Amino acid sequence: MKPFDIYISSSQNVYENIALEEFLLTNTKKDILLFYINKDAVVIGKHQNPWIEVDLSPTRNFKIIRRLSGGGTVFHDLGNINFSFIRNKETDFVNFKEHIVPISQSLEQLHIPNSISERNDLFVGEYKVSGNAEHVNSSLKRLLHHGTLLYDSNLLKLNGSIKPKEKLKIKTHAVSSKRSPVSNLRDFYDWGNTETFLQLIIQKLKTIIDIKSVQEIDPSNIKEVKNLIKDKYILDDWNFNHTPQFSYTGKSGEKYKIRKGKVIESKDSEKIGQPFKSILKHD
Repeated sequence: MKPFDIYISSSQNVYENIALEEFLLTNTKKDILLFYINKDAVVIGKHQNPWIEVDLSPTRNFKIIRRLSGGGTVFHDLGNINFSFIRNKETDFVNFKEHIVPISQSLEQLHIPNSISERNDLFVGEYKVSGNAEHVNSSLKRLLHHGTLLYDSNLLKLNGSIKPKEKLKIKTHAVSSKRSPVSNLRDFYDWGNTETFLQLIIQKLKTIIDIKSVQEIDPSNIKEVKNLIKDKYILDDWNFNHTPQFSYTGKSGEKYKIRKGKVIESKDSEKIGQPFKSILKHD
């Protein structure tokens, strides 16, 4: 791999950091390794259905956002470190291990033995500590590989947020999350708080890959990031209506087909075109 510039986001806002990833992917030509830590949020894969992946109850206290890459649903909080390799690539685009191995090796150097699963997750023993996903921009020949590192996350909130409170009768070809038992890295070895652990990871990575610089970046000051949030990442049109087409059977047995967040088939013609959310509200 070519040398990387390491960026550390000063923001803890999931909308800003997910939009920052897209901005760095599409508006720069640098090879970048981005790190960020978000306040409570659930991030779903590009091809997932939030109604079967997430607690959508009105009392939830976390943000929901759809990311560029595929894969499963993950929970972010201040105990979780997110890393993103954003780089130019001419060939061999889908090569997860190329990016997971340096993270794995940095953990080994911090006395945390780990393994890479067939699904390209990092495990310590039987517990998953990192999930990974990729997005390829083939026209720009740019790659985004990002992953999580559970260091000191609230696992009670994590497990509660990534499953619906009520199971809906939905049939879909959307990508489903593959659940594994999870644990925090801090439970295996305590390196202090999350920010301290992040700095240790960066120190170890400097001995594994070629790092040109380490600098802080503030996405809130970048106009293009603000526009991406306003025009995409904060909108239901992206986070909910981008869901692949699915079928829903209501409590009364009435069947619906949903596309782009709206009813396209129903026995009741008056419901055609209605938002799926309104069907659920009155079901």
